[in-house]
Amino acid sequence: MQELYEPINKSLEHVGALMSAAEAHGILCGLLCSQSFSQVNWLTHVLGEISVQDGLAYKCEEQLLLVKNYTLEQLNSIDCEFMPLLPEDEIALKDRTQALGGWCEGFLFGIGMAHSKIDSFTNDSKEFVNDMIAISKIELSENSDNLEENYMQVVEYIKIGIINLYEESNINE
Repeated sequence: MQELYEPINKSLEHVGALMSAAEAHGILCGLLCSQSFSQVNWLTHVLGEISVQDGLAYKCEEQLLLVKNYTLEQLNSIDCEFMPLLPEDEIALKDRTQALGGWCEGFLFGIGMAHSKIDSFTNDSKEFVNDMIAISKIELSENSDNLEENYMQVVEYIKIGIINLYEESNINE
């Protein structure tokens, strides 16, 4: 999934989207975990109303739809293949950390956009959403040891949390 980040991010920049690929994917995942996904609403929010109607946004819209389909495949896979759309490991950790915070903000926005009733979530899911609030405020502290390892552990925690929340929402349909 990481290899998709940069082309989609550039495409979003090209059409004047006000968010990164990480934020757009976070919103998608929040909506999917809420069982309240509307493709039109998601694309309109990511691209803006004018952009969706603009022919220049067609390629970007196609890329986003591929990401949506790929994300659904990952979430429905028995192998737990889900991965948040984040920059590749070769990108500076500071930039990846910023994108991770944006992904979490997008996820929380997607949950809110879906008017999810967090009260109906299990305790584990409520705790996960609260953790996502904290992670969305993430900043890279230069004084920390094992920064790369800590980043990878947070990404892994998010992967597992999203898979669990998605499965929970599908069970409660």
